[in-house]
Amino acid sequence: MKKIRVNITVDKDLLDKARKKLGLFGGKLSTLFNAYLSDFVESMDKRAGETHKEMSDKIKELEERLRKLEGKR
Repeated sequence: MKKIRVNITVDKDLLDKARKKLGLFGGKLSTLFNAYLSDFVESMDKRAGETHKEMSDKIKELEERLRKLEGKR
């Protein structure tokens, strides 16, 4: 993985809070930003509504299973 250094501007109070919370887990701030950036890129690559369709299909499947279980009683 190729890494580059970037300059960003963030809210100082939020940065201080993030450092304190990360200190509890031994994490580094750069790791946190990298994770958020990765999640952002992945979410932008997905088509709009794709996640909604997956959840809707799973709900329908669960409802069908419940109907079958209730019918066996």
